[in-house]
Amino acid sequence: MTFRRSLFMVSFLLVHCVLLHGVHAFQVSNDDLEVRPQDVLELTNGNRFVGKILVERDDFIKFETSGGSTTVQRSDISRILYSNPPEAVYEKRLKAIDRSLYSDQVSLANWCLEPEINLRDRAIGHFESAVQIDPSLPSAYEKLLPLYIGREFLTTDADQQERNLLKESEILLLGVRSGVDLGSLDLRDGAIRTLIRIGDIQAAVILLEEQAEGDREDPKTIQAMRRLVVLYDALGRTEESRKTAEMLREGGGGSDTEVLLREIRWAAEDHAARVPESDTKVEALMEDLLAFGEADGRAYLYRGSVRLLNGDLDGAESDFRKAFSAGEVDAVAATTYALSFARRGDFQKALDLLSSAADSEAVSVDWRLVEAYVIESQGDFSSALRLYEDARGRVESTWQSSVMAISARRRIEPEWDAIPAIQSLMQSDILSSAAFSECCLMLGDIYLQRGENSAARRWLEYAFASGLDTPELRIRLAMAQFGPGGDSERALELLANVTEEDSENPDSWNAYASLLYSLKKFQECRSALEKSIALFSKEDRELSALEMPTALVWAMRTLRQVDRFLGQEYWVDDFRRESGTALRNNWDEEESFGVNVSLVDGMAVIEGTQKFQPDRLTTMKRDLLTPRLAAVATSLRLLEAGDGVRVGLRIEDQSGGGIGFFREPDGVLGFVILGDSDPVMIRTDSEEMADEHDLIPTIWEAAPQGHTLEINFVSKDSSSKGNAEIWFDGIRVAKDIPYRISRKRGLRAGVSGQAPLESRYVLQVENFEVFRDKPRQNQEREF
Repeated sequence: MTFRRSLFMVSFLLVHCVLLHGVHAFQVSNDDLEVRPQDVLELTNGNRFVGKILVERDDFIKFETSGGSTTVQRSDISRILYSNPPEAVYEKRLKAIDRSLYSDQVSLANWCLEPEINLRDRAIGHFESAVQIDPSLPSAYEKLLPLYIGREFLTTDADQQERNLLKESEILLLGVRSGVDLGSLDLRDGAIRTLIRIGDIQAAVILLEEQAEGDREDPKTIQAMRRLVVLYDALGRTEESRKTAEMLREGGGGSDTEVLLREIRWAAEDHAARVPESDTKVEALMEDLLAFGEADGRAYLYRGSVRLLNGDLDGAESDFRKAFSAGEVDAVAATTYALSFARRGDFQKALDLLSSAADSEAVSVDWRLVEAYVIESQGDFSSALRLYEDARGRVESTWQSSVMAISARRRIEPEWDAIPAIQSLMQSDILSSAAFSECCLMLGDIYLQRGENSAARRWLEYAFASGLDTPELRIRLAMAQFGPGGDSERALELLANVTEEDSENPDSWNAYASLLYSLKKFQECRSALEKSIALFSKEDRELSALEMPTALVWAMRTLRQVDRFLGQEYWVDDFRRESGTALRNNWDEEESFGVNVSLVDGMAVIEGTQKFQPDRLTTMKRDLLTPRLAAVATSLRLLEAGDGVRVGLRIEDQSGGGIGFFREPDGVLGFVILGDSDPVMIRTDSEEMADEHDLIPTIWEAAPQGHTLEINFVSKDSSSKGNAEIWFDGIRVAKDIPYRISRKRGLRAGVSGQAPLESRYVLQVENFEVFRDKPRQNQEREF
């Protein structure tokens, strides 16, 4: 054999080996395609171990299973199958497929979705590759749509989400253009949603316009038109948007919440442009929107703007508050909501909201007015007045700012006569029908406060006749019916209408109850108060009186009084006797040196400067009948109180026991328990006794304002703590005071005062009341 032939043979064998090796590289055994999470040992005796190879040597293998570790000799092992995770098997399967074949791509994608494999992202990639091979076949789309939805919830990275959406839009558009029909799965809808999310609104509109040309009886056509209304509007194609919305309404397709929201906005813009009947249209559209459930905050903003233009300030404020609650933060809404916070006393929140609106030219007057109200509420009256006048004097100021400025000055300077300023406003160029109504309402208020009810009725009737018809106006008009020329039946009718129209407002029920109370219709009054109280939650009703809403406190206090009239006997001494005389009427007086007890202008007065006997009591007391005694109460005015003065209400028995409800020298209320041992004194600000007696820290300042003090005996005779309570101005400030009136002898109650030497005080006693439970009959015996 020649050298050249030998070289040729060697080359031939080498190429053959290389080609043979290459063929074997793409041939995959079944063992290689088996997913194995762990290593497997097959023994010569047929046993099979699954676990993890710890040590592998030429002569043995150390192997760990769930039962523990073991050593197996090489001679006993017939085959070793190493762990084969899904990712490794996937790579082998990927090399084995023909990537240009639709079926191979779909087959591998389906394998990736098997539960034990769970390679979702790779499955999506292969389904997308299949679509790109043949976009007319539906099987890949049927799997892709739910996979896209699932991936959206699992992807948290924003950049990755954007890349995913771009690819989705490309794939879904291939299906739409190829006319693929997936039955219940709407490929076009998925493509439109994806295009909108990536910001390609124009492409989405093109797809929707194609769909909107279909049969108007087809729900998909109607849905496409509704979405076109929204997208046209987003693109600034307002005329096309309005035209499509009108076609929907005329064709009976109806509107959804997004279409209605835009129709409300357009109607509000029309109203601002003085298009007739636009405000009525806004109200009708709002009713349609509310039929779907709670309205979007923007809808309340639009309707609030219309109501503001119409002078319906209450309605506008309500809408702006709802808009702000729904998350629609607007300068007007922020200012209005700040006012609601201010009215509840949350001034810091109000100021925070106003700071967000202060840079807005749209509310340059309004935010000043609200801030003035906040400053006024905090007691800085001079600064508040300056802000009110600043708002009123601005070029863009409206009649509302003038009304608020006048009202504010009336509050800050009660002696100021506001009538000339109101009349001047009524003669100004900015006067509208709404402004006239507000001016009439203010004049009615002024005359009502002065007790000139006939004049109040006249101005309130003007307000009513000029179109102002609010619950607040009807309440005032009802209250003005008292006195000569008034009509109590009309007052009841007005307030009954208020409670029907505003049945969820406790203030309406309270006003109605107040009128019934004044007419001595106690049963009807009780019913109205119960309805008012029922509007509050159980949690509100269980709060302490200091934390309760004001309307609830008033209703519960009045209900207690009504229950007394209905279930108790009542005696009162109002001291309306000749001035300068002794008290008489079974009162006993004990005067200390320098302090006198006398009758002055229909009140008992304890007045003077303590002399010679420091802290000696000056008292006015009377005997009480023990049976069925329920409470004693008095109304006091402490006009002057020097250092160390203590005044209060007291009840004592013959044995020396009793209770004193007093004002400490520093103004804090407290009580003293009298008995055989030393007196026990407890202040309402005592932290140690707060839980035991449910104390409410209370201060009584020396001022002309009157206060009601009461010692009440509840009917819980089984209580081991006793059944006495003390109340101040209708609020219980202490309970479970260990003193019982049953079987007591020689009960006496009255008012007392004491002071150190040379200390002066003046205490007026307006009245003194005694309450007894009505007798009840049982087996012909009276109790």
